[in-house]
Amino acid sequence: MGSGFKMVFFSLVLVFSSFVFAGGNIAKDKDTKEVVLDTIEVHGMVLKGKITNLNTNSLSFKLVNIDGINRIKYKDIDSIHTKYRYNISYKDERFNGRVVGIANEESLIVQTAGKTKIVKITDIDHFSMSVDDDTSVENYVRNKAPYIKGNFRVGLELESGSSVTDEIRIQADLLRKKAQNETFLHFNYEYETKETPGTPKTDTTDELSIMAGNRYFYDTDDFVYGALIGEYDRIRNVDARWVPTAGYGHAFRPDKNSWIKPTIGLAYVWTKYTDNTLYEDSSYTAAALGLTGEYKIEDVYLINKVVIDGRIMYFPSLSDPNEDWLTRANLGFTVPVYEFFTTKLSFDYINDSNPDPSIGNNKTTTNLMFGFEF
Repeated sequence: MGSGFKMVFFSLVLVFSSFVFAGGNIAKDKDTKEVVLDTIEVHGMVLKGKITNLNTNSLSFKLVNIDGINRIKYKDIDSIHTKYRYNISYKDERFNGRVVGIANEESLIVQTAGKTKIVKITDIDHFSMSVDDDTSVENYVRNKAPYIKGNFRVGLELESGSSVTDEIRIQADLLRKKAQNETFLHFNYEYETKETPGTPKTDTTDELSIMAGNRYFYDTDDFVYGALIGEYDRIRNVDARWVPTAGYGHAFRPDKNSWIKPTIGLAYVWTKYTDNTLYEDSSYTAAALGLTGEYKIEDVYLINKVVIDGRIMYFPSLSDPNEDWLTRANLGFTVPVYEFFTTKLSFDYINDSNPDPSIGNNKTTTNLMFGFEF
């Protein structure tokens, strides 16, 4: 019994010791495991990290062990080789590969499945790290919705004193781009209340605008579009307004940092007012004239980059443009704050044939909003 017990005890000691030493070896292997990093050489300086985004003339690169994002112009890259794998959607193709070079400052050289592909950066619909290399929730969502990008912004104003003013504005944009199709959604909501001594709280702003549609590019720069605009502005007596529109557009791209898209077509404008006893419903067929554009200014002192965007929509009645019309215009200045977070200064202009003389035809608003892009 005594010798048997000693043998069992000795065996247990050996087993326990083997687990301890095995665990130590495993920990050592983990500590000495090579960290996977992308490598970029810029003017002879080697940078290590990972690519977070592609722009028209630069890429965003996160350095290892350093907070913040560096934007590196393609013309400054001497060589690039990614150890991470990236999912790339290009026209009707979607593949996984490693970036091994930049061609002519405008295309990626990608190795995938034993082949080499040259992909023009402006034609890439989606670029993100493989979920095998980046298991974060953000990267998982980007890969599950590969063709969608957009932004979400909020503006608040809380004023107290002799008068109390509370205001909120919510704005969101979504764009799904795949091959020849661009599906877009624009959402804007603004609500404001004001209270002064001796008067109850009243609504001074209550308006909503939604625009959804699709552009089909039948060649590189020419497209046809269809869209539906829905809105209301209770303070200006507009209970509901619907504007279906369709037409043709052309994209002008003067350089990599700017584009302009004029459009022309037809529309039908239908408006219901809050007080039907004073103003009857209005409807008319209209021309649809539009212009959207964007201009990026990079290497700005202190703030790095400014994005200027604008949009004009004009719907004059075909029968009497001096009697019935609808105009919407917007000008925005967006500045990145940190990675995906941005701030935007927005100027909005409304001009339409409102029948109430006390309200008038014009309205201008200025807003400062904060949000994020994805």
